[in-house]
Amino acid sequence: MLLCPIHHHEATVGAMLEDEQRLYKKNPINIKKGFVEGRLKIIQKTPAVNIGSNQFIGTGDFLLVDGESLLSIEAPENRLELSVRLYDQKDNLVAEIENNEWISGEPLPWDLESRFQWLRIRRKLKDIALEIDATTHPLDLRADLWRKGQNFQLRPEQLTFNGVVKEAGLTNLCLVALRLEADTSRQSFSIVPDPRYGKGHLVSHRNLQERVRMGLEAWEKLSCEHNFTIVVDKKKYRVFECSKCGTIKKEWKV
Repeated sequence: MLLCPIHHHEATVGAMLEDEQRLYKKNPINIKKGFVEGRLKIIQKTPAVNIGSNQFIGTGDFLLVDGESLLSIEAPENRLELSVRLYDQKDNLVAEIENNEWISGEPLPWDLESRFQWLRIRRKLKDIALEIDATTHPLDLRADLWRKGQNFQLRPEQLTFNGVVKEAGLTNLCLVALRLEADTSRQSFSIVPDPRYGKGHLVSHRNLQERVRMGLEAWEKLSCEHNFTIVVDKKKYRVFECSKCGTIKKEWKV
């Protein structure tokens, strides 16, 4: 049974009797008054999400099925905003988070818990469909995402995809400005760069903090609106350096 956070706690501590729970299940209040809503408070400013042993760094869409985004982040005014679309295996939209605002869907047999920086939706005990922990850095996300028969399993040990291909897994990687795309018409699954930049970076390092640092550094250079100044001026060429991110480029004189 889907309960709002307040009534979930009431039921957990035994303050809501079984007969009362059955009455609420028979006459769900969110059918009468609308969906259960809330807001995640994300203090983190850097555009990074931890998915199991992997990290996604950048803004925009990260997981897509036939062009529909299931996971994306934005960072307007140095404020991280997360968006997630959670479907079940029958393509019913169970919950949606849009720029940190979350709405749980129709009153199906799901269990919801939330706090200011934490949200969990379960089908049943130990069967977690979505869990977001914004108290960590990077933000930690665990999910079982479905769309059109395609399944992304975001688990603590790895990210696994099953659908048009079977048992495709990623571990201990940092994906910078890269996205995972499943195309059911072409029967393809691929890692592609963010179309805004036309390229991305894969960072591999055994140390998590170092991997994230390298990933954020690569993102800063990739997304930087460069302000180049001449640092070397020779007869045949010039060398420019960006005052924002330190990128160096060389131009030959005609």
